[in-house]
Amino acid sequence: MKSLLTFIALFLTIGTTSVFSQTDTVQILSPNHFNQVLQLNPDVELIDVSSKKEFKKGHIKGARLAQNSEDLYRLIDSLGTSKVYLLYCKYGERSIDAGKIIYEKYKISVCSLEGGLDAWLQSGFGME
Repeated sequence: MKSLLTFIALFLTIGTTSVFSQTDTVQILSPNHFNQVLQLNPDVELIDVSSKKEFKKGHIKGARLAQNSEDLYRLIDSLGTSKVYLLYCKYGERSIDAGKIIYEKYKISVCSLEGGLDAWLQSGFGME
């Protein structure tokens, strides 16, 4: 029985590592999993934390722009803390930092797109 539980725990760990990883406060989702959450969850809010210039070059359909922490706070304050927040940027680093900022102020966890918009496009997903 003990070996079966060990096998199940190992299987679950290996099976989920390609889907997401996690910092203390931010779940980092692969592009495929990020897209699944985006498509299947009606309470999702998509936030691009890139610069305005990057956003104008292209962004994921339906994304809202939050260039800085003030924009981010205004969005969260207006949309509420019961939403699922999906964050992304060009490479994936700013969105993790933004997720940590959200957690510090609101104590809610958020998701970040692993590899950012570049990984999203490499996975075959589009932008507007």
